[in-house]
Amino acid sequence: MAKSSQREMRQGIVVDRGLRDVSSVTSWYRADHFKSEEAAQGAFELAYQQGMDGMGESVAAWMGMNETEFDAWMRRKALPSKK
Repeated sequence: MAKSSQREMRQGIVVDRGLRDVSSVTSWYRADHFKSEEAAQGAFELAYQQGMDGMGESVAAWMGMNETEFDAWMRRKALPSKK
């Protein structure tokens, strides 16, 4: 059996696909799990850093954002719409 590196394991985490997987910060935000916008902003900052550290397939995927939302986050730290 081949060993997987920690990096390979982190990149293999699927976000928002099923019960055993991880829910994205965007999903939590849209479900109103944060008590304030400041708390949400802090959670997005943490998720961004986790993505930069190699979690998920990409930073945007780890955060649960589409390309437009991620671009707005990178430019202005704009939180996604709550849809």
